Amino acid sequence: MRGPLVVVDMRYFTGPESPPSDKGYILSVERWYIKLYAKDDMSFQGRFLVEARRFGRGLSAVAPYDTHGWTSPDWRGFQYDERNTQRRVVPGLPGTWSGVEYDFVTGGAGLDFPGLPDAVLGCLEGT
Repeated sequence: MRGPLVVVDMRYFTGPESPPSDKGYILSVERWYIKLYAKDDMSFQGRFLVEARRFGRGLSAVAPYDTHGWTSPDWRGFQYDERNTQRRVVPGLPGTWSGVEYDFVTGGAGLDFPGLPDAVLGCLEGT
């Protein structure tokens, strides 16, 4: 990726963990939805979901730039796997990715729950 990033849409919201938890340190997760592109490299564009918890923050999911809403299979997550560290291009997504790819909307890769709880889905309306 080259050049400055241009943010087209950004939203901040908080809500519970998915799946729900009674652990005090993850009762409220901060989240940012960001739609952006690289001004000097239009091949780098996408929609990103960043999450922050008391113990850290990071990118949770990514979707192609030209998709809309919270729809499967647009949103992809990448589960860390020490046997799968080779970075690769994933068609439709910006940059390169490592780990086990899964559907962040419905679950997968050993996860049987969605990446976002129902309580915050309205925060992505109109995206």
